[in-house]
Amino acid sequence: MISAGDWLKYPIMSSIDWQNGQYTVPGTDPSAPSFRVTVTADWGALWDYETLMQEDSLAVYGDLLPIFRASDLNLVNVECALGEKGAPIKKGGPNLRGADGTVRALTEVPFHIGCLANNHIMDFGPESLEETIQILREAGVKTVGADMNGEDAGKPLVETVKGTTLGIINCAEGEGCASINGGPGAHPFDVPALQKQIAALKAEVDVVLVVFHGGREYAPMPPIYVVDGLRQLAEAGADVVVGHHPHVPQGIEIHNGVPIFYSQGNFVFRWADTRGENRRFVNSGYIVHLDFADKKLAGFALTPYLMKTEGVFQLQGEDKARLLADLEKVSGLLANPVAVQDCWNAFVDKVGINGMKATVNTMMNIFDTDEEEAAAKFHNLFFCPAHRELYLDGLKRASKGTLGDSPQWAKDLVHQWGNEELS
Repeated sequence: MISAGDWLKYPIMSSIDWQNGQYTVPGTDPSAPSFRVTVTADWGALWDYETLMQEDSLAVYGDLLPIFRASDLNLVNVECALGEKGAPIKKGGPNLRGADGTVRALTEVPFHIGCLANNHIMDFGPESLEETIQILREAGVKTVGADMNGEDAGKPLVETVKGTTLGIINCAEGEGCASINGGPGAHPFDVPALQKQIAALKAEVDVVLVVFHGGREYAPMPPIYVVDGLRQLAEAGADVVVGHHPHVPQGIEIHNGVPIFYSQGNFVFRWADTRGENRRFVNSGYIVHLDFADKKLAGFALTPYLMKTEGVFQLQGEDKARLLADLEKVSGLLANPVAVQDCWNAFVDKVGINGMKATVNTMMNIFDTDEEEAAAKFHNLFFCPAHRELYLDGLKRASKGTLGDSPQWAKDLVHQWGNEELS
């Protein structure tokens, strides 16, 4: 067990240059022809950013635009529906939608690929999903990860960039937006099925990139099931695994030579309520730049950024160094399963039995006024691994009298990630 004050002694990913946010694959030939793929996290034409996009499609990107235009292929997670069709579905979280005209804020960058496997892509039902896909594709943005049936939702997108074939698989826990029984929605995070899919795709392309949307929101470390699952995808043949959804940045590891980015944090997704008010980690994140040479990954680079009211801007100087140091800190913990479990336990402890009771009581009360909505919320609690695992672990520990016994260093880390304010 790690004691308070010495948890930083756990081995850090020394192969990553944390001061500059870079990694070079050992043995890479720097003279080989190269290209860059840039991956970003949650994008939403929502709240103040929707207004900003409608006034000036590119203003929201602050000083980031040259970075995207220097990249050969840009991916973004479209974390909302677009258009006007459909009605809000009953689900566990909010229903998010942006006006269709805001698609210009993607095409004018340009973003070439919209990743749709997430927990908001079908917030307004199948009709809205179909409209969102149509809006994106007609605007020249290719899509992957969600569609009108499960087979199409799961189809990898294959792109050829400077003679290298890149196969992209996009999956998500999905919650109320997941494809169930082959229906419309997001490609689900089913590890055994994904392992087979990756192995089959690997036989057809040079490089396999998996983009995953899932995990627990606002946690400094991924849960054990995410760590195990993404490592299994790397072992199945993925060359890179990039994750988002937790709304805060999480660590990075090189597992059997495969970079795994557990969470990039938010990107263009600034909450219009207290969830985003002056909180450093909720408003911070990192762009992942994947560099390829000789038809294989040559390395990666990170661009840390900060979301502000007026747009998203690169972190510079001490602010950049501070975030990279934080990432180094939590990345080092990934090497030890005890540390990962301690962090998860501390996050469950923060919710506590009172938090679990309050959530269940609220949902129970909804049954009196809207049975369908209450049922949807309970379904989400049992269906989504991020929620289910928290309750299973919390109730198991409560039944044994151990809820709340996580080490103080882990509680401090959870508190820091959830509460530290911008300076």
